[in-house]
Amino acid sequence: MRRAVAGVAVLVLALAGCGSGGGTRLGGDGGLTTITAQLTEPGDLRPGNTDDFWGRSVESLLYAGLTTYDPRTGRAVNLVAKTIETKDEKHWTITLKPGWTFHDGEPVTAQSFVGAWTAAVRLSSANASFFTDLLKISGADEVGPGKSRTDIPGLRAVGDKTIELTLDEPNSNVPLILGNTAFFPVPESVIKSDGWKKYNERPIGDGPYRMAEPWRHNRYIKLARYGAYPGPDKGRPDSITFRIYSDPQKAYNDALDGALDVAQVPPSRLGSASGEFGKRYVRAPSSSFVFLGFPLWKKEYQDIRVREAFSMAIDREQIAEILYHGAVIPAKGLVTPLIHLGHRDDACGEACGFHPVKAKRLLDESGFPLKSVELWYDSGAGNDDWVEAVANQLRRTLGIDVQLKAESWAAYKDATTSRKVTGPYRLGWLMDYPSPEDYLAPLYGTNGASNGPGYSNHDVDGDLARAAAATTPDAAVPYYHEAEDQVLDDLPVAPLWFGTNQYVHSERTGNLTFDPLSYLRYGQIEVKS
Repeated sequence: MRRAVAGVAVLVLALAGCGSGGGTRLGGDGGLTTITAQLTEPGDLRPGNTDDFWGRSVESLLYAGLTTYDPRTGRAVNLVAKTIETKDEKHWTITLKPGWTFHDGEPVTAQSFVGAWTAAVRLSSANASFFTDLLKISGADEVGPGKSRTDIPGLRAVGDKTIELTLDEPNSNVPLILGNTAFFPVPESVIKSDGWKKYNERPIGDGPYRMAEPWRHNRYIKLARYGAYPGPDKGRPDSITFRIYSDPQKAYNDALDGALDVAQVPPSRLGSASGEFGKRYVRAPSSSFVFLGFPLWKKEYQDIRVREAFSMAIDREQIAEILYHGAVIPAKGLVTPLIHLGHRDDACGEACGFHPVKAKRLLDESGFPLKSVELWYDSGAGNDDWVEAVANQLRRTLGIDVQLKAESWAAYKDATTSRKVTGPYRLGWLMDYPSPEDYLAPLYGTNGASNGPGYSNHDVDGDLARAAAATTPDAAVPYYHEAEDQVLDDLPVAPLWFGTNQYVHSERTGNLTFDPLSYLRYGQIEVKS
């Protein structure tokens, strides 16, 4: 997501809800295998407008993009693209492989991508910033509601198989970025008819699975394997039914009763899941990152000693062990351990450790004037327990009164983006593509799309620009390290922890694996006979 994510629920992805009846064989379909899996109601299923974990989980089965990611290294691998070429990281030429079709038989063409991307910007969809702010496609900022242009000058389809892409600034991460769900194609027939609302009910993709029937909102989404899919990872289950839940405990109980094949572990069952499911309890790293932002626009938090004091007063290891039973990993830097190229085990050093004596001394030396502070967070998303734990640690270590300020997600989002928060506040992040850039530029670049604290450092901006212009991902790593070091020296945020995925599955299923973005690969789940 190119924005703060709602809640620690992203860490354990707690859900729940409807219906019963577990993994079975499809009646009337010649004995084809099917699995049932847990889902929360997505916000959207159109590539340009899907910005939540749940919608993207489904889209990764319905669509195939220009690139995907090597499951071992996380590097970009061509999928629908045959070649992606550039001489200066600013002008790109993309050619498509032949033989790709949408689920209705329509060919996948260059216009399928160009049209979908242009429509996302023109309609100001949720993912419009991927094209305007992330890639910075030339002229993309001239398209949108109330603007005269309807086409993007830096984006052009040349014939059926070639896309020409021109950026305002060099960016060596283009092949990685193109693997994001925002860049998936849409049939030309849909783009020309502008039938977006109807399309959302039964999207037509080019991936290994197709919609078996229209989306049954708040009930289920049913997919069937697409036999003409030409790519790798063609899918193992013949059908996947995502049952939509709203109560985390209900989904888990359905799995415990054998009425659901795949479910996520709610926070309340983290301590018992291993005993209840044994080897069918799966834990794997997640890309989620939880941290506290400091309101740098408030003079009380402009002294680096204040920010260091708050960070050093938090015992991350204690919260991870006691509250989360090891389901979170204390953060020692800003870049997820999932990104092998660029992550460092202890980039943060002392500032991310628990040093109560020094924390109290730093706060006293700063002359911090407040006797009481507000700790802001969004309620109803699984944050209450850990926020209370952090508040207790701050009270005990720093000797100040800490009041919890809980808001609904809508009110919280408004308060953080409009800078109404008065004290430290919860922030979260999910990976868009496997590069350190995704954990640095949007969050700490001067004009970063998700730079909530309003942090700005000329040296950080310069390092990020040099990294983007590097000719290879490996050559960019030293610049990312320099940028991360500078941000941690300034400490506009207090890193807390990285999440893990917690899943349980039925006896008839196995081989739960995750892609480099930490999404469960539902299509590769094995179904036992």
